[in-house]
Amino acid sequence: MIILGLGSNLGDRLAQLRHAFDLIKKIPTLEVTRVSPLYISDPLLPENAPASWDNNPYLNLAIRCETAMEPLELLARLKAIEVTAGRRPEKTWGPRIIDIDILAWDDRIMNEDRLHIPHKSLPERPFALWPLADIAPQWIYPLADPAFQGKTAAEIAARWGSRFSGEAPLHTRQISQRIDSSQLIGILNLTPDSFSDGGQYLQPEKALQQAYHLVHSGAEIIDVGAEATGPNASPLNANEEWQRLEPILTTLMTEKTKMLIPPKISVDTRHTNTAKKALAFGVDWLNDISGLSDPPLCEIAAEHSCDIVIMHHLSIPADLSVVLPSTANPVTLLLDWAEKNLTRLDRYGIARDRLIFDVGIGFGKTAEQSLLLLQNISAFKSLGLRLLVGHSRKSFLKLFVDKPPQEKDIETLALSLYLSRQKIDYLRIHNVEMVARGTKIMRFFVD
Repeated sequence: MIILGLGSNLGDRLAQLRHAFDLIKKIPTLEVTRVSPLYISDPLLPENAPASWDNNPYLNLAIRCETAMEPLELLARLKAIEVTAGRRPEKTWGPRIIDIDILAWDDRIMNEDRLHIPHKSLPERPFALWPLADIAPQWIYPLADPAFQGKTAAEIAARWGSRFSGEAPLHTRQISQRIDSSQLIGILNLTPDSFSDGGQYLQPEKALQQAYHLVHSGAEIIDVGAEATGPNASPLNANEEWQRLEPILTTLMTEKTKMLIPPKISVDTRHTNTAKKALAFGVDWLNDISGLSDPPLCEIAAEHSCDIVIMHHLSIPADLSVVLPSTANPVTLLLDWAEKNLTRLDRYGIARDRLIFDVGIGFGKTAEQSLLLLQNISAFKSLGLRLLVGHSRKSFLKLFVDKPPQEKDIETLALSLYLSRQKIDYLRIHNVEMVARGTKIMRFFVD
């Protein structure tokens, strides 16, 4: 049993950690068996650290793995991964894009210039020991230290109390985001007529409060929409839509930098003028439920570097009477639709690595067709795109429960756990906290 520790406090920390994790999984003869939750902590700085050093908090986690390699061989591979991931020589304890350490290796002890096993000062560092204790609580500290020798990781870590209080050294605490599961998109509807939460976040202060709640609960992307597009929704023109969007975007683009885990901001729109204005604000994503069907919007998208969600649909707003043919295979139809649209978007010069495909649950599908698409969701990986599923509280869940949308979070959670197991990249969710908490415990029991 080998425990690796990963940390980052520069740039997009979650992206850096995911990249390093992906590279680690590709090491020949190494098998990852478990991944810890994430922890956030103040940086560990030496006295008189330069004022130029970035004091951005660290994100840390641990990975449990097995390998036939010897420690120094594995260390060399890990240091090569750090370079590939963008790390450059820096001062000791200085800020860094990625840091990968060998924390423990069964009961092995090494004391060489290049490598110490267990890692130096491990029992005193909650940002390293807590993740280790999450995935190997029975690991026994092997060094001859009277305070810790013979104690398990769980026993040593217990002296810091709760993982969530922030009272441990460096204000270390566990957070809700993970690097080994679907990324959660928090839904922020600035609408009076959305099917689930219409009217709750029309005021900018309430919308901002909800954005903070979504990020604290585990969302990595906030999808802001001002036009409801479900059945019976009232369409908006671009001017009306922007009147709702502008106040919250003005605040959100500033406030997100103050959040411990700054989210990406997505704007849910099918209007070209709205998209143009949102991109001028610096939003990270466009979520276009019309699938970039408007040529001027394609031209604008081609001029920017944002990610773009393209969704399959038959009508907007959704019309329950307009659905896919009952005799056709919906998976085949959607794959064909996606391929044709990818070819069309190629002509605009929109790189495919910017595109995210959404099968459009509830848009032009019966409940049974939506369920069939979800049962076969992995088939869409053949497109070579990242995948997004927006299933939260939707009407197709009537096949399982006779409840209003707000009372379908249990069903949404169960389906979210299934989709996470299918390695879907993004899940668009109303109740982010429930899904994040469910995913955390599911990952404890499932590789």
